[in-house]
Amino acid sequence: MVHISQLILGDTGCVSYVLLCKKKRECAIIDSFEGFEEDIHEELKRLGFPIVKYVIDTHTHADRKSASSYFAGENGLDGVVKSEMTKYKGKKINTKDGDILKIGNAELEVLYTPGHTYDHNCYLVEGNLLSGDCLFIGDVGRIDLGGDPREKTEMLYNSLRKLEKLPGETKVYPNHVGAVHAIDSEDTFSTISKEMKNNEALQVNDIKEFYTYMTDGWPAKPDNWEEIIAYNLK
Repeated sequence: MVHISQLILGDTGCVSYVLLCKKKRECAIIDSFEGFEEDIHEELKRLGFPIVKYVIDTHTHADRKSASSYFAGENGLDGVVKSEMTKYKGKKINTKDGDILKIGNAELEVLYTPGHTYDHNCYLVEGNLLSGDCLFIGDVGRIDLGGDPREKTEMLYNSLRKLEKLPGETKVYPNHVGAVHAIDSEDTFSTISKEMKNNEALQVNDIKEFYTYMTDGWPAKPDNWEEIIAYNLK
């Protein structure tokens, strides 16, 4: 059985994860960030120093500098696990939709869910969805940080339809929580059924209306977002 450590990084509202197969003592680090490496190190210590099998990014982040290449190097891995659609220039392990990553006895399924970015993956393991910036608690990830907004809106719309097909009891663990990201809920996880009932973005069933939703009234873009993306692609 997999154990999920959810690490909320200070007062940023950003979240990193460690997935652990308790029986085989293997783990994966997901969406680690520069400046918060010690949070990961402390959690690995608390978990008894399991073997790090994978270091994973759900997507190319625009609000935090990734520490994934650091952890991949520290643990002697072949690279960072990313979507095959990434433009990342470092050492990487490419994935496509439906791929399975084995972490001990646990199987981590790759769900390609573009929209927030062109290279976005969600990851499904034992009824738990690591939803990255695709699906939040009560909202979804923005589409205005580079690329074609209409194209990305359509991608996100279709990705949400894919997630809606998951069992309702599937737990949703997002990459951002709380008011710092203009997310109303202070919960740290949800379920697919709760989001289908309460998430306004999932109530929009017309692509034109969804484009209006995705382009109207969003908060200011993160500071230096273009520089952060460029850094994270190196």
